[in-house]
Amino acid sequence: MPGDLVVLEAGDMVTAGLRLIEAAGLQVDEAVLTGESTPVEKSTDPLDAETEVGDRCNMVFKGTAITQGSGLGVAVATGMGTGIGRISDLAGSARAEVTALEKRLDRLGHRLVWLSLTLAALAIGGGILRGSDMVGMVQTGVALAVASVPEGLPIVATLSLARGMWRMSARNALITQLSSVETLGATTVILTDKTGTLTENRISVVRYLFERGEVEVGGDGGDRFRRDDEAISLEDDTRLDLALRVGALCTNAEAGGEDAENHTGDPMEVALLKVARTASRTRKDLLNDLPERREHAFDPERKMMATVHEDGDRFLIAVKGAPEAVLEVCSEVMTADGATEALTDEDRARWRDRNIAAAKEGLRPLALAMTEVPEPDAEPYTGLQLIGLVCLLDPVREDVPDAIAACRTAGVRVVMLTGDHADTAETIARDAGLGEDDLTVMQGTDLAGIEPGDI
Repeated sequence: MPGDLVVLEAGDMVTAGLRLIEAAGLQVDEAVLTGESTPVEKSTDPLDAETEVGDRCNMVFKGTAITQGSGLGVAVATGMGTGIGRISDLAGSARAEVTALEKRLDRLGHRLVWLSLTLAALAIGGGILRGSDMVGMVQTGVALAVASVPEGLPIVATLSLARGMWRMSARNALITQLSSVETLGATTVILTDKTGTLTENRISVVRYLFERGEVEVGGDGGDRFRRDDEAISLEDDTRLDLALRVGALCTNAEAGGEDAENHTGDPMEVALLKVARTASRTRKDLLNDLPERREHAFDPERKMMATVHEDGDRFLIAVKGAPEAVLEVCSEVMTADGATEALTDEDRARWRDRNIAAAKEGLRPLALAMTEVPEPDAEPYTGLQLIGLVCLLDPVREDVPDAIAACRTAGVRVVMLTGDHADTAETIARDAGLGEDDLTVMQGTDLAGIEPGDI
């Protein structure tokens, strides 16, 4: 009941919507509600009333699972009043709409009825005026009205839809219902995901940005890492070595044994594991030297994640996340010789400009940072040392521009949806052929309060 206190422990399924009043390392799997693939770390911090469901870190929701930690919450919603309940209510209240073809056939039928009646009335009236027998003319009018009904129209419509199914099956599109052919034919807007749909979903590391320098990634063997078109080794650049290590340590992806192609997990994290493996920095070997003691799961609000590793009598904290978020919690930046210097506000502004410039090239930048602390329970997001930015690329599929051009020719508008940086999304959209001067980029906050018809 609302107002009840609920104790939460790892392994529990949440049975109501709860406002947290205590949280100790609490992490919740909210995939069933938000689609978030990794557990979300919870806290008791107050939030604005307009905060979206996926960002409500002080709430746990019915149907989600406690994966780690413990907590105490006050029930604020039960049954159909919860998020899952509202989704169920919407799904249950959904009704099948009349399709466009059915509407057109209905309008055609009404027009034919009135036209038939009009013609029948004219025939009867004309015959009577010419002196014909009234009974005979009425019978003739009824016969004309009956004969004008297109009895073969449903058969023609069915055959047309069946032909559409056959043509689509020849193009490897499986259609199980005739109405689906009609729906596809009436489509005017397509909403498409970016990663894995417009792009190849084969993310790879292509560049590292460091303080006053950068390293390009490509090629094989000793030519994989290059600075100013010259091959370099990890012994030549301490920051590159640290960036590879932190990227491989701060991840949820699973290493694929001897075969790098069998890595599993988030494609971005898999790319970090692969590039580290090419430099003989496998996650398994790194964890043997630096055992993981704790993980701070990715927080959608903080936009960062961290892992804590035992390093002798101290602990190494490896952090990766959105550059704008990581920059705010860094107090130092690593220099070319592996030393550190203070990170000023001017430096942060310069790094933000570099981040935006990389995003405009279609790259997805991530910030890498680290620090050492005496205790594993220390706050992970404070006093960090910025190592640099790692830039990842997910190229557009070769056939996508032609497919989008065909859609535009057919009068179908294509809208891309993605969680990437706005500048990255804009560049990918242009590469995919979504537009040039008429391209509009909108972020989630811009959509609040906008009706579908206004977009």
